[in-house]
Order: sequence, then structure tokens, then C-alpha cells
Amino acid sequence: MSRKRRAAVAIAVIVLGATGCGKSDTGTEATTTPLSAAPRPKGTGPLAKEVVRTDLASAAADAGVPANDHEYARPFEEAPVGSPPSCAVAFRGIGDKKAPLDFEGFKAVVGELRERDWQQSGVLRERETLDGVIGEAHAILKQRGWSVTAQ
Repeated sequence: MSRKRRAAVAIAVIVLGATGCGKSDTGTEATTTPLSAAPRPKGTGPLAKEVVRTDLASAAADAGVPANDHEYARPFEEAPVGSPPSCAVAFRGIGDKKAPLDFEGFKAVVGELRERDWQQSGVLRERETLDGVIGEAHAILKQRGWSVTAQ
């Protein structure tokens, strides 16, 4: 595979993964029991897995990132209760010629998550390829017992 082809593949995927099931930011147990994904008052209560899933999907959609690759997310959705994957939500948007993904799209997703009260932990890290194209970017966001890793 040529170097250009590898770079194109590297920026063609935005991956979001959220993990929870521990203590919430208030010290109470976070829940994975599905609750209504209806709008909730800002900053209230534990985040259910369904709410986190909705936050990820709607942030990506609002940023113009393609819909979730369900095959990628399925192992997390079908994991036995109490297992580490059951405490996670996975999202992978794959770009194509009609909807390419780039660094601006990545920053837009992170911005959308921040508008949904996800707090960025540290700085947005990025790494350029030899030809000056951003080939990899990484951000961590947290909210009430959940942590989102965006790549």
C-alpha cells in the first residue's frame, strides 16, 4: 500500500469510544440500565448507556460525520452484563468520496461533544504525516463517570 493510500485511510475513520460503569463524578454508582434518551436537565443524574450512545451519535451527525458502523459497535452492545465491554459504547464513522472525513470534521465532533457538557481532559493531540497532513488526532472527554476517547 502506498504512503498516500495509508494516509487517506488514516483520516477516513473517526472513532469514539465511551467507557463508564464506575463511579459518577458525584461519587454515586453510574448505571448502564437503559433509560429514556429524552433530553435531560444539564448536569443531572447518572448517565445511562443509552444517553451516552445518543450523545455520541448526535454529536457525530451534527458534525457531518457518517453514521455509526454497527458491525464495529455490535460486540460492545452484545457483551454480557458486568463485563468491561458492557460498560462501553463504540462509534466509528467511516468516510467515503461523498462524505470525506478530515481533521476539521474530527474537531467538529469534539466541539459537539463539548456542547453536550463533555469536558475535554487535556489538549487535543495531533500528529502530522511526513507530507504535512494530520494523520492522527486524539482527544479525551469526560462526564459523570464516563470517559470518551476520540481518535
